[in-house]
Amino acid sequence: MKKRYLIFFIPIGLLLLAACGSGDFISDASTDSQDALTTTIIGGRTGGAWSVFAEGVAESIRRENDGAAITVEPGGIVENPPTVGTGVVPYGLSYAMTTYAAYTGQEPYTESYEDLRAVSVIIPSNYYQFLVRASEPYDSIAEIVEHQVPIRLAVDQKGSAGEIITRNIFQEYGVTYEDIISWGGSVDYLSGSKTFEMMADNRLDVTGDAVSAPSGDIIEAATATDMKMLSLDQQTIQSVGEELGVESGMIKAGTYSFMEKDIDTISTPAILITHKDVPEDEVYEITRSIFDNFDYLRNVHQEFENLTEENMMDVGNVPLHPGAEKFFREKGLMK
Repeated sequence: MKKRYLIFFIPIGLLLLAACGSGDFISDASTDSQDALTTTIIGGRTGGAWSVFAEGVAESIRRENDGAAITVEPGGIVENPPTVGTGVVPYGLSYAMTTYAAYTGQEPYTESYEDLRAVSVIIPSNYYQFLVRASEPYDSIAEIVEHQVPIRLAVDQKGSAGEIITRNIFQEYGVTYEDIISWGGSVDYLSGSKTFEMMADNRLDVTGDAVSAPSGDIIEAATATDMKMLSLDQQTIQSVGEELGVESGMIKAGTYSFMEKDIDTISTPAILITHKDVPEDEVYEITRSIFDNFDYLRNVHQEFENLTEENMMDVGNVPLHPGAEKFFREKGLMK
C-alpha cells in the first residue's frame, strides 16, 4: 500500500519559539519544594470538548499541588504532537494514533518527532463510526465497493485521524477517493455539524470519523436523520490496526437509539503527551495527580467515566515518559 504524505504546517510563531531550543520550557516548570509547579497544557479549540479535557487535567494537578500554576491553551489533535515534540510547549493532548504517527514520521507528518513521550490515557476510547442514512440499501462497506455505489461521502479535515482511517479502510478494498468520485459519488471534507446538517437535507449519504461513543453530535443528528452504523470486517480491523497503530473495539448495541446490534470497529485513546526532557519528578507528580482525581474528573465530563487505574497506561505504541513509568511501577500496574 502506497502511503500518501500531507505537508504539515506549524505556525511561524511556534517555529520561532522552537528555534530558541527544544528544552527551553523546562526552566518554566518546577516541582522544587520552594517553587510551585508551573507548566502549560495545550488541548483543543476554545469551547470544545478537548479544551474541557485539558482543563480537567490541569485542575487535577492544581488540587494536588499547592500554588500550582497550570495554564491551558488552545491547540489541535494533529498540531499538538509536533508542538510538544519540539519543546515549544511541555504538555498536550492528542490521540495515541496521531502521536505515534508524529513519533515515527508517518502521515500526516513529514518528519519524526522522536522526543515525544506519553504520560497517561485521558479518554480511553474514541471509536471509528461509519454512519449511513438508514434508507441506503447497503449494509456493509464491501457492498458499497462491490456495486460501486455512488456514495456522497463526508470526512473530517485532511490528515485528521478520522479522515486517515476512512481512507485506509477503503484502500483495504483497493478503492481510493478518486474511484468513489468516478462512480458518480463525491468526497467532501467537512466538520461534524456541517456533515449532519447535509445528511438531514439528503445531500450526503455516508460519513466516518473517530469520536467518543456515544457522541453528542451523533445523538443530536439522530433526532433529525434516520441512520444506521456499519461494522468493519475483521480483516479490515486487523490490517488498518497494524497500519495505523489502532486497536480493535466494539460499540455496544443500544449506545445510540438506532443501534440494535453490536458494531465491530477500531478505536484509539486520547492521551496526555510530553517532551522527553521534562523532569522525571514533575511527570511523576502529574501522573499521580490524574490517578488520584478520577472522581473529580468524572464530574468534569462524562467521557472521563471510563478512565480507570487499569487502562490509564494503555497509551498505544508511544513510549512512556520515565516519570509516568515510575509511577505505574510503584502502583503495581507495570511488571
